[in-house]
Amino acid sequence: MLKIPLAGDRTPPLVRPGRMALTEESSQQATAAPHRKRSHTQKSLHSRKLLWDTWSKYTSSFKRSDNRQMFWMMIGGVILWIVIVLGVRVIMPSEVPVAGNEVAFVPSPRAPEALSPELALAAEAMRKDERFLAEAEPMARKFLEAKRIEDLLPLVRNPGMAEARMRRHYPGGIIEAPGMAAFNTQSNLARLGSIVALMVRTLKQDEASLVYEETAQGIKIDWECWVGWSEMPWEVFVAEKPTVAQVFRLMLCPIEYYNMAFANDIKWQSYQLLSPDGKQVIYGYAERGSALNAKLCPPPDVPKIPLMLSLKFPENATSANQVLIENCVADGWVLESSGGL
Repeated sequence: MLKIPLAGDRTPPLVRPGRMALTEESSQQATAAPHRKRSHTQKSLHSRKLLWDTWSKYTSSFKRSDNRQMFWMMIGGVILWIVIVLGVRVIMPSEVPVAGNEVAFVPSPRAPEALSPELALAAEAMRKDERFLAEAEPMARKFLEAKRIEDLLPLVRNPGMAEARMRRHYPGGIIEAPGMAAFNTQSNLARLGSIVALMVRTLKQDEASLVYEETAQGIKIDWECWVGWSEMPWEVFVAEKPTVAQVFRLMLCPIEYYNMAFANDIKWQSYQLLSPDGKQVIYGYAERGSALNAKLCPPPDVPKIPLMLSLKFPENATSANQVLIENCVADGWVLESSGGL
């Protein structure tokens, strides 16, 4: 708004010197400011230069260290590759060219040297067992599935002696074949000289031991051991009470039973004798302290053991189930000699 001054009004100054004009001190400060600004900029540039130089040295040193590490890693990799190649050439079989386009592979000549004598024997025993099982399994199947004596004779040892026994054992020549459900059920072969035994399972799920003998004519099955053959049927032995010893395959178990002619427990040691089929049970006696009694007594942790014993009744026997043990023919039911019982 425009105000026209009246008479007596004081007119204010048109410009205020304090806001518009620069004092001498302000002028000096304004003149010095660019100088300070340039000095700060120079210091900043100098600091950046030092930082860049330091970083360049550090990165250069780092690169040199990294290069050295990469160099040794490459050297190590080359050495490792050489070792692997040499190892593969030693382990891999060598190639032998043969006629035609085929290549026959033979073991490296260093392979036999790598096996110790113990490992070589173990490897040979394993190969022997494999060959035996390959021949024994089909023979076991034929043996357990045979329904005629004529089918058994080619498979058993001592067929000339076994035939007469078979005809006495199988009335009318009829064989109830048990069949075979599984072979070598325990995956283990028991060897004793030329005798080899293993376990089989019949179709009735009965586990039984099958015994072979390695002969000059090949492996043969011990039929007498399979059926538990004895020189005299148990029923006839008990009924007739022979005083001449007869050989029996049986199971022996220690027992405390003293009676009749064997009531003196200081003189006698008593044993329970079981027939192979478990149907007949009699009591046998041996003198305490004798060498025979030492052979009979089984280990404490074994309840019963298979044996071949020579048995007879005493003179004027008053009991039909108490007998004298005259001799221990064999531990187990097998005689290694092909001419045995």
